[in-house]
Amino acid sequence: MTDKPVIEERENGPLVVKGVSRMVGPDGAEVEVKPVMALCRCGASKSKPFCDGTHNEIGFQSRGGTPAGKDVVLSYKGASVTVLYNPLVCSHAAECVTMAPKAFDPDRRPWIDPDAEDAATLESVVRACPSGALRIEGQDHLIPDGAQITIAANGPYCVLGMEIDEKIAGEGATADKKVLCRCGQSGNKPYCDGTHRDAGWKDG
Repeated sequence: MTDKPVIEERENGPLVVKGVSRMVGPDGAEVEVKPVMALCRCGASKSKPFCDGTHNEIGFQSRGGTPAGKDVVLSYKGASVTVLYNPLVCSHAAECVTMAPKAFDPDRRPWIDPDAEDAATLESVVRACPSGALRIEGQDHLIPDGAQITIAANGPYCVLGMEIDEKIAGEGATADKKVLCRCGQSGNKPYCDGTHRDAGWKDG
């Protein structure tokens, strides 16, 4: 293993991960790791999550497309807590909506109401946000415990505590947690912008 786990992009190819000690699959089971692994990010490998070279056959491009959100930090002020949100960074995992539907309602304007939940609940939601799109004003990013790489079912790679040779996903994001595109269709590659959900992308 390397001293520090890292992720390297291969141009128009896979994500090469080095030094990972723990990776969890979509079913929650541990995935056997090796010192160096090439992970598919074109969405078409027949050996997912690993690369099998299909990116060459389909002409996968490392960049391109239009991001699903703008790179802007929006502020939602409550009586005691202000929640910050960057649409570009968001991978639309919807942990916020699931955990605190009173405070996070995408059908409402404004969609975030910090006063609808207590501060402890809001902190739990922000900690669970895999991309770092959500944070609380005046606090550092809240980082959950978990595997270095968690593979979301029909979705992206959720990454904790690993460096990548690319700038962070957007303004106000953190290098300590990030969500990386696995379907090959994000407009903010290498980061996920939720396109897999809109496109109906599946692991199979």
